[in-house]
Amino acid sequence: MVIPAHLYDAVRKIQDTVLICPAVVSQFAAVGALAAGRAYCDRHRGAIERVRATLLGEFGSLRDVCHVPPADGAFYFFITVNSKLGAMELVERLVHEHGVAVIPGTTFGVEDKCVVRVSYGALQPDTAIEGVGRLVRGLRAIARR
Repeated sequence: MVIPAHLYDAVRKIQDTVLICPAVVSQFAAVGALAAGRAYCDRHRGAIERVRATLLGEFGSLRDVCHVPPADGAFYFFITVNSKLGAMELVERLVHEHGVAVIPGTTFGVEDKCVVRVSYGALQPDTAIEGVGRLVRGLRAIARR
């Protein structure tokens, strides 16, 4: 099929605009973030730091089950689990057997080992304590089998 020149030019113009301009929703989000300023972040920073410390403390008891590298500046951890299970099978078992959800590392291109991503950025301290407890118990139980 041959595309008429005027349609080709129109598509190129649209593509040009898409490539040089962020989506409108992103522009409004950026304006909102600038208006909220650093004070917004400072109000939430302490809770996020407490959640991170809680997770790190609990993960310390899993040294024989998995490796948790430092996640400086991120709101998640990539955990390498000592398991013969694939990451997706591990995730499914954690959800069904222990009521906790994590993301398989295969989603991020890690195919050669059992890796899961544990995200904590949106968790409140009480929720994080409950969730990491389920995760730790689940990883221990599944790794024992």
